[in-house]
Amino acid sequence: MKAVILAGGRGTRLLPLTVYRPKPMIPFFNRPLMEYALQNLLRAGVEEVYVLVGYLEERIMEYFGDGSDYGIEIHYSNSENAKLGTSGATRKLVKNMDEAFFVVSSDVLTNLDLRALYEYHLRKKALATIALSRVEDPTQYGIAIINNDGRILRFKEKPKPEEAFSDLVNAGIYVFEPEAFDLVPKSKNFDFSKDLFPRMLENGLPLYGFPFRGYWNDVGRPSSYLQATEDIFHGRLILPQLRAESLKGNLEHGGSLITGQRCRLRKPEIQGFAVLGDDVEIGRNVKIERSVIFSNVTIEEGAEIREAIIGENVYIGKGVIIQPGSVIGDSTVIEDFSKIGSNVKIWVESRIGKESIIVPD
Repeated sequence: MKAVILAGGRGTRLLPLTVYRPKPMIPFFNRPLMEYALQNLLRAGVEEVYVLVGYLEERIMEYFGDGSDYGIEIHYSNSENAKLGTSGATRKLVKNMDEAFFVVSSDVLTNLDLRALYEYHLRKKALATIALSRVEDPTQYGIAIINNDGRILRFKEKPKPEEAFSDLVNAGIYVFEPEAFDLVPKSKNFDFSKDLFPRMLENGLPLYGFPFRGYWNDVGRPSSYLQATEDIFHGRLILPQLRAESLKGNLEHGGSLITGQRCRLRKPEIQGFAVLGDDVEIGRNVKIERSVIFSNVTIEEGAEIREAIIGENVYIGKGVIIQPGSVIGDSTVIEDFSKIGSNVKIWVESRIGKESIIVPD
């Protein structure tokens, strides 16, 4: 069984975290997001993967290599993928596919049973099958209506609120027959949601949806990244690599702390949760609430960090306060007794002078 992983996006909504790393390489409990997608494919029986890379592709290729460390064969396609769109870039690889194959987004966290999706696709004799998740606000996604048999009757990409005829959204996980790509023009920008799926419907071809109730999060924004982190602690998101029962701690009456390697902590006060990367050093009387701190970060005594994401190689001085919703870019220095207001994004390699106050626009 084979699969294509979409890993070429820039992740602009997660800036500044994606200045020096592609979105698939953002750490989630100290493993790249893409690693969870790869492991999910492995569990479904996939033996060979083609990764469509683009932005900062070398970071992905260096980390995952040829796949031998994971027991899977990995190939990379990096020629003009962004110009060709999702369908056009995948079309280049169809010559390597002799049966139905997966196409999955590299940055989705889900409990979806991929094997069940694949078997559903075969039972329906579909040309393409889209995994569909229910969300409260469908306007940021492609939406679909299906009949009682699961066949998609209508599909629209990113509808306006008044156009949202369904709460079933495209989860970025598909099964395709190779023949589906006969509809994709060669060397032309062609997208799954904007182009291929509407064309299939226009031609009356068997396009099916697979609604599922399991967990799904596309980690599109800093807030959804922190929510996915919390969902691990609460057991809502279950990933085999992470034992939720050992992580829960006591979120209501204290906090749960996860650290990487070689961390040096002086009994920080944790509320909710704190997830730390490798080589993090925390001074005395530091308070951390519902935050993620990447690797090689120093936090001096008396600092307070609330509902924030701190990038790599950051220095946070004494008494610094970082308010909820803020994101600190890599290699930033925040000097003593400065205050970063709510929902502020500090760009990479910034230097915030002593006793400064940064507020949102």
